[in-house]
Amino acid sequence: MIGRAVDMRQARMVAPARREMSIERALVWAFQTECASVDFAEEAAPDSYRRAVSSAWLVAQRGAIGCRIDGGGHSLPADDAEMIASAVAALPPEHGGRGMAVKIAALARAGMRPDWMPDARPRCVPREWHLNPHGRHARKEVVGEFTIEHRGRKLVRKIEACPVTYVPSQAQIAAARREWLSWWGALLHLGHEIGSMGLLETIALTKDMPPMTPWRAQEG
Repeated sequence: MIGRAVDMRQARMVAPARREMSIERALVWAFQTECASVDFAEEAAPDSYRRAVSSAWLVAQRGAIGCRIDGGGHSLPADDAEMIASAVAALPPEHGGRGMAVKIAALARAGMRPDWMPDARPRCVPREWHLNPHGRHARKEVVGEFTIEHRGRKLVRKIEACPVTYVPSQAQIAAARREWLSWWGALLHLGHEIGSMGLLETIALTKDMPPMTPWRAQEG
């Protein structure tokens, strides 16, 4: 059988369909499914012009050279997963820097979000507890004394009170919600940085985001 010649000029490259994902879902895919990791050594390279650039530069460089590190022992993360990890590693200080990068990766790997302490209400509880054979009791303190007369005698009586505290405190609840907002802001930054460059080959980032202030719905 004589084969037919193929006119390569008519051949067309068909790009695979890109999966739509929110930035949060893309992070879970990169760190949980693909087991990507944050590499701060990449960000710390001593190029003189690299110090002031954003994560966009790092992502572009990785895409330009097309390199992937062979760690051995298991399949390598997908290219898009490594692109996402590079952007996370390069989070700027105003969005939490390395500390936030580690937190984002850890939460994504676990498929979790920061704990903003839903349903938290400060409760008044004893500051300390005292254990005796009869059980647990609030520890009391002497806060004063008074004198009474009884059958012609002066008796001194102590005034005791139970010191209390509130758990969780309003400060703890506020701190948890600030942490949520910082995480949310970092995700917004990552979604814009990664999506605007268009370097992901198999993923199309949507503008979907977690709720910015989920406690507002609870309060309403």
